[in-house]
Amino acid sequence: MTTDTDQTPPEIREGVRSGIFSAIREDVERRGGRTARLLAVAGVAGIVGAAGVTLLISRHPFGHHPTWHVAMLSALWSGLLVVAVAFALLRLRTPTLPLDRAAAIGVLGLGIAGLCSAVCPDPHFLHWWSGTSIGAPITRVGGTALSALCFGIVTTFFFGAVSTILLLGVARQPVKAFIPATALFILLIPGVTLQSVDTSFGILLGWLMGAAAGAYLGVAVGIRARALFFRPSAG
Repeated sequence: MTTDTDQTPPEIREGVRSGIFSAIREDVERRGGRTARLLAVAGVAGIVGAAGVTLLISRHPFGHHPTWHVAMLSALWSGLLVVAVAFALLRLRTPTLPLDRAAAIGVLGLGIAGLCSAVCPDPHFLHWWSGTSIGAPITRVGGTALSALCFGIVTTFFFGAVSTILLLGVARQPVKAFIPATALFILLIPGVTLQSVDTSFGILLGWLMGAAAGAYLGVAVGIRARALFFRPSAG
């Protein structure tokens, strides 16, 4: 009795076999290139975030901080940064929650915050803000808590808008502001807490509220700017 294999010409069997192996090799090469690109992007994101954290704390005087306080905030920052980079690297997302892009925006925003802190003339940012032409009258009229809220809005708005425009400039799928803004806000919480040591709870709360509002507004404006100036091509 003959089988279908015996009736199939050797040329056809060899062609099918070659086609299968070629498809497997192409898939491996494509996935390998994608993995390499993801690793490179994750490495850059990790460096940006780590540099941001370092710049945020490098000039800060720690003499008035308890040892456990500095250690706890550093550990919290490191953990949040690792999780954010992992989300971006593994492209963790759902159809409605772009967690990977949100994490990337948060890490880049943290890096931008670090760069801004490096050029700030005073290692205590709120103290510097209270002496500026904008912050001084707000502090004088509304108090330090209101001034901290306004400072949080202004600064985090800038971080969120710039990082969103840079990372979502060519995105084709619509993105809502809440998740990326939350990622940015969470990554900035340790820095706000560190800067708020020896101040009142009202100042800390005002700064956090301002940072949350500024992050959302900044990401929303960045998304809107992306939609206006970076429209994907029809092809």
